[in-house]
Amino acid sequence: MRQIGILYQSHLEQATRLAEALDERAGLLGKNVWRRSSWDEDLADQDVSETELIVSVGGDGTLLRVTRVAAPWGIPILGVNAGRLGFLTEIEGSEALTVLPEIFEGRGWMEERTMLLVQRDGVPHYAMNEAVVSRGAPARVIHVSVRVNGEILTEFRGDGLIVATATGSTGYNLSAGGPVLPPEAPYMIVKPVSSHPVSEAPLLIDPSSHLHITVRTDHGAVLSIDGQDDYEIADGDEITVRRSPYQARFLH
Repeated sequence: MRQIGILYQSHLEQATRLAEALDERAGLLGKNVWRRSSWDEDLADQDVSETELIVSVGGDGTLLRVTRVAAPWGIPILGVNAGRLGFLTEIEGSEALTVLPEIFEGRGWMEERTMLLVQRDGVPHYAMNEAVVSRGAPARVIHVSVRVNGEILTEFRGDGLIVATATGSTGYNLSAGGPVLPPEAPYMIVKPVSSHPVSEAPLLIDPSSHLHITVRTDHGAVLSIDGQDDYEIADGDEITVRRSPYQARFLH
């Protein structure tokens, strides 16, 4: 590896200090290093395209954000926990300073995980955990229609719908009563939330399938990507979800 990037949670002092230490350590090991906040929306394509490893410093939220940066370029990610929740990260805190030389010597192994491609108005969004369609006003339900490859799968009124990956199966999907899948499973989970008629059984969708979600509402709705990026949905809007052509690559 000649060039590595460090993306860190700049809102956490601990993550900022650790990112600085990793930058210095990698430089002493002869690597070209760039370091940016994970909230930076202006990453240069040249910096990213020439990068062979991105170190994510923060919690799970930071790792999800970094994944959406790295996946289109096929760049491996090393997750370092410096946040509150490190369920998805590989290494705890300052342990990374010791592990980094081992990683550079090729002692790790790669795991690839499915992501989602979510489109609204033709604009692509990539999700590591899930895409959620939910009501836009308290105590008001929305009408959701779901088609798979053009055929009606389900229609219901309720709080919303979760479409999750295997990685996201242990997140919102699990708390809503959905199944837990092995991390490498390619399936999409479709999980209604507080639906009526009462039929909240989750469904596993083949990874080659395309989902078309139509929302009917007179008070607005929201599309949420990984619980981080939210977009308003109007009555009649259609959202498509399918397996992303990109995969997240985690270095262990």
